[in-house]
Amino acid sequence: MGSLIGMTAFPLRRLPGIILLACILVPAMQAAGPLWIVPSNPGEELSSVVISHDGSTIIAGGDQLIVLTPEGKKLWTGWSGTLVDLSADGRYILTSQGQTVRLFSRDGFKLWDQSPGGTVSAISITPDDTLIAAGGGNTIQSWYNSGAGLGRNVTETVHDVRISPVDDQIIVGTSKALRSYNLSYVPNWYDDTISPDEIRISGDGTGIVIPNGNHVRMYHSGGTQLWDRSFAGGNIISFAYSWDGSTIVAGRDDSTVLVLDRNGDLLWTGKAGAWVTSVGVSDNGSTIATGSIDNQVHVYTRQGELLGSYGTQNAIRSRSVAVSGDGSLIVAADRANVYGFSRSQFTAPVVSSVPEGNVSTSATAVATAVPPVAGNASAPATGTTPASGFPWTLTPASLALLVLARKK
Repeated sequence: MGSLIGMTAFPLRRLPGIILLACILVPAMQAAGPLWIVPSNPGEELSSVVISHDGSTIIAGGDQLIVLTPEGKKLWTGWSGTLVDLSADGRYILTSQGQTVRLFSRDGFKLWDQSPGGTVSAISITPDDTLIAAGGGNTIQSWYNSGAGLGRNVTETVHDVRISPVDDQIIVGTSKALRSYNLSYVPNWYDDTISPDEIRISGDGTGIVIPNGNHVRMYHSGGTQLWDRSFAGGNIISFAYSWDGSTIVAGRDDSTVLVLDRNGDLLWTGKAGAWVTSVGVSDNGSTIATGSIDNQVHVYTRQGELLGSYGTQNAIRSRSVAVSGDGSLIVAADRANVYGFSRSQFTAPVVSSVPEGNVSTSATAVATAVPPVAGNASAPATGTTPASGFPWTLTPASLALLVLARKK
C-alpha cells in the first residue's frame, strides 16, 4: 500500500518532461548509424567490397562497380566485377568478371583487359601497383601494370592467388597444393598436404597464413611451415591477416570469430548470430570488423572489446567487410547498399551525416551501441544487444530522474 500511495502522490505533470529528458540522454549515449549509405542501382546486386590501404578509395563489386571516396561520394559506377582489388593508394582498380580481368584507373578509365583462360577465380595487385596476377580454371598468369605479359603456367584448379607485397613471389592455392612461384611462374616450393581456398601474406612478405577447415597454418616465405593450429568447432569461411603480421582473424560457419596472434595462440573468441562470412583488420590489429549472414556488422578491439554493432538491411556476404590500414574507416556491403563507418563513432557519440545524393539510414537498419566486454574476451563475446530490445541506458537514466522528481 505504501508503494501505491507513493505513486499516487507522484506529480504526474512532471512526467512528460522526465520522459523527454530521458529520450534526450539515451541517444547521446549510443553510437550513431553509418556515416553514409550508398545504394546500388535497382536490380543490381553487390557481392564484395574493398578499401585501399590508405583509405582513399572504396570499391564495391557485383552486378555493378561503385567507386567511392571515404566520405561516401560516388566517383563513378558502371561495368561489373565479381572480384575486386586495389593498389595501396587506390589509384588502380583491378576487377574480374567471367573470364576477363580488367584494370581501371581511379577515375574510371579502363586501361586494359585480359583473359587467363577459364572463369577467373582469384586476382591480386601489388600495393605499389606494378604487378598483377590472376587465376582461372587451371591457369595462372601475371602482367605488368602496362598490360604486358610477365608469366604464365598451368596447374591444378586455382582457388586463390596472392602476389607477395615485396614482389618476390606469387603464392597460389590450388585443389591439390599450396604453391610458390617466382614472378615468371617458375616453381619455388610447394606443400601438397593442403589445398587452401584463401591465402594471406604479411606486409613484409615473411609470413603466409592459410585456413584449412578448422585449422590455421603459417609458413615462412621460404616455404618452411612454422605452425599448424586446430580449433574445435566450425570451418573457417572468412579470413584476414594484419599488415604487421601480429593478428589473424577467422570467421567460421558455427557463428564464431577467432582472433590469433602471430604464434597461432588464441587471443579470444567472439560470437555472432550466424555464419561469420566476412572479416577485416587494421594494419596493427587494433580494429577488427566482422559481418555475418544475420545482417550484422560487429566492431572489436584486438583485446576482444565489442565496440559496437550495426544491423544492415540484408545479409553480409563473403568479401564484404573491410578496414582501412589505420583502422579509422570501416566499410561493409550487403546486396543493395554500401555502408561507411568511422571507428571513432563506436567509442564516442557521433552525429550521422549523409552526403547529398545518398540515402539516409532506414528504419530497418538501426545502429546499436553495445557496452564493451571487460578485458580480453576469452569466453565467446555475445556481440548482441539485450534481448528485450529496450535501450540499455534507458532504465538507469529514467530511474535516476524519477528519484530526483520525487525528492522535489
